[in-house]
Amino acid sequence: MSMLPNFINGEFVVPTGVATIDVVSPSTGVKIAAVPRSTSSHVDEAVQAAREAFPAWSGLTIKARAAIMFKFHSLVDTHSAELAAIIVRENGKNLAEALADVAKGNETVEWSTSLPQLAAGRQLEVSRGVMCQETREPLGVVAAIVPFNFPAMVPMWTIPISLTMGNCVILKPSEKVPLTMQRMVELMVTAGVPPGVFQIVHGAAEVVTSMCDHPDISAVSFVGSSKVAEIVTKRCQAVNKRVLAL
Repeated sequence: MSMLPNFINGEFVVPTGVATIDVVSPSTGVKIAAVPRSTSSHVDEAVQAAREAFPAWSGLTIKARAAIMFKFHSLVDTHSAELAAIIVRENGKNLAEALADVAKGNETVEWSTSLPQLAAGRQLEVSRGVMCQETREPLGVVAAIVPFNFPAMVPMWTIPISLTMGNCVILKPSEKVPLTMQRMVELMVTAGVPPGVFQIVHGAAEVVTSMCDHPDISAVSFVGSSKVAEIVTKRCQAVNKRVLAL
């Protein structure tokens, strides 16, 4: 069975010279894919592509970025049955739960389209003649590390919001359920997300530690076990990196 490719700079790229991790359907016990054990060099490749994409992406108006999320939301809705079938196959949920997984994730995509109104910032006269202004600006390149239990919903907790706010996102899906987001990224491309703005690097611990350590990744979000959340938090804090680990 062929190895799943990473998605870097708008292209699916199969890493060479790396080991693989079998993806096994929990409902049948059958191997359905193989995930590459990507290395720090693959993370760096994605970071460089994201850095190159960031000026143009962040330079768009927030309304323009939200319009792309509107299209993505519509595409997820249109392909919800297909996405749910992938979740059933790789995660083992029943169809009703899988459809709910997709629907709840798409709710957050929908919410992200309201950010042009919610992220406007504030201005306040704190003293006579003294004004304070609050603005929200993109950080740059950010990373998301997600678990196996909700292949569609949990990635959408952060990805559409980060993108709409002008960041470039690198995702490490769970090596147990990589196929859902592999299809999602195709829908993002169809919606108009440019190369380098959203990327996927498959793998295991080396990818996670590389994301925590990379000097050009400005923030990391993690959802998973408490044990690994603590490791990710301490590793990011050691380099003064923003981190949200759940």
